[in-house]
Amino acid sequence: MHPGDPMTVPGCATRAEVEAVFRSAPEVYLYGIGDLADHFWHRAVWWATPCAAIGLLRLDGIPEPVTYAQGFPDDPEFPALATSVAEQLPDACAGQVAIGIDRALSPWFDLVESVPLRGMVLARPDLLVGTGIGDRLGMDDYPQLRAFLDATVDAEGFLGPDMVTTGHYLGSRDGSGALVAVAGVHLAEKSHGVAVIGNVVTHPEHRGRGLVVEDATRLARALHEVYPVVGLNCRAEYMVALHHHRPA
Repeated sequence: MHPGDPMTVPGCATRAEVEAVFRSAPEVYLYGIGDLADHFWHRAVWWATPCAAIGLLRLDGIPEPVTYAQGFPDDPEFPALATSVAEQLPDACAGQVAIGIDRALSPWFDLVESVPLRGMVLARPDLLVGTGIGDRLGMDDYPQLRAFLDATVDAEGFLGPDMVTTGHYLGSRDGSGALVAVAGVHLAEKSHGVAVIGNVVTHPEHRGRGLVVEDATRLARALHEVYPVVGLNCRAEYMVALHHHRPA
């Protein structure tokens, strides 16, 4: 494994080569397509073959590089790629890894903890009914939004100013003006035609009122008007998302 800062290691893939991998299944590689944008590309190192990609990205709010490992576990291209770059990867990292790829990485990494996620895409925009009651949030709201997500233990999200400046964050407030429900995006890239919904959270004391459903519905409808592919990653038990999305 790489003993120093892994982000100083030169990658060997062009943006076009990485995009070709992700465009082969855009519904599966939502985050990957979004991470091709300049904001992320210049904070990343990538390696790729025609059917597999491995990358290291710096993301706001996450101290260590995030490892991307995408491909098909039964395709020999991915193990070959992993073998060729393994010594340049960090000793420990957070990662987004396709199902089955963890086995291909097992010679170099031990899986300490995993959170199975389902990739979802908006399949029935005609079912998005309701007007939504949330306010649009901007950078003036960023400190309050940051504090809300930090204080909501099960939010499990990450937030950076670049996400809020997309204009795609909605929030519901209580009588005192405090945020009690939020729906936003992890990325929204017009140049690549992809938006990924994220940070959909309700304060525990305000659940059961449909606040975040209204906000997420309004958000999804607005995103659908601009981005050809709208989706998210979610745990299977988060059934709110399953009403309007299908597994990718």
